[in-house]
Amino acid sequence: MIACAFPGQGVQKVGMVSDLYASQRRYFETASEILGYDLLQLCQEGPQEKLSSTQFAQPAVMVACIASWSEYIMTATPSILLGHSLGLVTAFIAAGAVEFSDGVRIVARRGELMHDAPVPGQMTAILGLELDAVQEIVEEAGSRGTVAVANYNCPGQFVLSGETGAVEYAGELALKKGAKRAVKLDVSGPFHSSLMQGPAEHFERFLEQFRFADPKYPVISNINSRLITSAEQVKMELVAQLTNPVDWIGNIQALEQLGGTQLVEIGPGSVLTGLTKRITKNLELISFA
Repeated sequence: MIACAFPGQGVQKVGMVSDLYASQRRYFETASEILGYDLLQLCQEGPQEKLSSTQFAQPAVMVACIASWSEYIMTATPSILLGHSLGLVTAFIAAGAVEFSDGVRIVARRGELMHDAPVPGQMTAILGLELDAVQEIVEEAGSRGTVAVANYNCPGQFVLSGETGAVEYAGELALKKGAKRAVKLDVSGPFHSSLMQGPAEHFERFLEQFRFADPKYPVISNINSRLITSAEQVKMELVAQLTNPVDWIGNIQALEQLGGTQLVEIGPGSVLTGLTKRITKNLELISFA
């Protein structure tokens, strides 16, 4: 069974969409009209600093992925879709649960709300520790403020999110416990944590103006790894995703349990392919940019 996965923010880089068919360019033209700036030029020419800023990175990555998806879907038919954080929103668009033009508006607003998150905080990747040790660190660092696991990326790679002091302390504890690295991520807020409740509420109100459809392909939830098959579930996941962790490990395990045999990463880079290799050896992994 073929599954397609869409990456999240972080894969953006200048030149990531250098070779496009005319059919793919139309997605960038439509998005540029909605956004009020030339998205294709930003992707092709930069500057990288602007492209990496959350409010620009999210539309750029989503549109690049949908452009690639439009070509891939002419050659194969997947049975299931999944995505990492922003990539899950892209999966909903690819599945027809959200119209592309609406998807541009939704992703743009999502990026703005996350970029302008009023609560100071940060995210730090912990490399080289198992989950039990990370959870112990989170519990101990919780004495300094809010901190939680935000991304279960693969064995030995977990991302923490929360208040700056607590996350920094957790990073120090991780190094003392033998972590290879504790890397502060270049993001604008404590994404996928309870501190994003305010932006999530604003986002929920924003989504009220849009119509959602049942996805044409089932989509695996980032939060609980269950299948999302209805329009109502799509809307709920879009909001809940901002304050809940991305369980990529659970997503891949669920895919295997559903009978998945091949995972095709759609869009720039091969980040998800690399993570998935560290979770399982049972899936054929392909990158389609």
